[in-house]
Amino acid sequence: MLVQSNLPLTQEAERSINVCMIKKASLLLLSISAVSLFSHAQDGMSELAAIRFAYEKTTDRKIKGINADIGYDQWEVRAPFYFSQIRDWTLAAGIRYQSTQLDISDTSVYPLLEDQLHSLDLALYVSKQSSDSVNWLFLFNPSLSGDYENMGSDAFNYLAIAGAKWEQSDHLQWIFGAVYTSGIGDDMFLPAVGFIWEPSDNSTLVFAGPIIRYNYQFSSKWELNLGGQFVGNRWHTEANYGGSIEKRDVRFRSYRISVNLQYNIGRNHALFAGGGIDFAGELELETPTARDERDVESGGNFEIGYKYKF
Repeated sequence: MLVQSNLPLTQEAERSINVCMIKKASLLLLSISAVSLFSHAQDGMSELAAIRFAYEKTTDRKIKGINADIGYDQWEVRAPFYFSQIRDWTLAAGIRYQSTQLDISDTSVYPLLEDQLHSLDLALYVSKQSSDSVNWLFLFNPSLSGDYENMGSDAFNYLAIAGAKWEQSDHLQWIFGAVYTSGIGDDMFLPAVGFIWEPSDNSTLVFAGPIIRYNYQFSSKWELNLGGQFVGNRWHTEANYGGSIEKRDVRFRSYRISVNLQYNIGRNHALFAGGGIDFAGELELETPTARDERDVESGGNFEIGYKYKF
């Protein structure tokens, strides 16, 4: 679920260091981008070594089976706060905060009264270089998501990834491992496989399960990012329903295909904007007495934001 972390460096002189570091951090980024925490441009670590602010809005989408729509407005900030390399070990950490205004058109047919929701994610990443071509990786990503009024253990979830990265060549690396995640309903344990391919000096393709990222750098000023990944969150809420306080657990997620254009203003600043389509939407609501799962129709989204690169 959460964070793009990274370290200050500059272009040509630092390029070899950047490429090495981004390969080590790629699994962290892929995971967190719960969790979308990265871009894989030639200047690799520039996305990681950045504070990112973004505003996102989705169109209202019909909840199938009932006469109601759902959409949201969301503010997000991501930031690194620790990075260290000691011999063969790499340690990194970052955070992501999201404030989401959930809009359900008719709460009488879909009973969720809490619409201002929050999420705070922490990403802790460790890697160990065991040889010139093999790197062991571990990510632990706890999150606290809910209305932030009546919090408890039900608002806590986590994701853990363990695996290895094998460098087949200077332009192709493979990732193998497993993912465990908790949340609403049954916990999940899944195998994970992916690759990082650099077909040219100014482009990078990343594939990890359902996550796809392609970056193309036209110049030092302009970058194009194409992607596909799951988006959404899980939240725990408590509100007054029929005169008594009741808990609600809600999950809303979709698969998103998006395009993003970034303009770099000098070394430290960048603006970006983009949009896409969310489809295969799922909305799940769990109350003390029932659990309701519904599909959501496809819809569009728009995002705009700013990065400060160290």
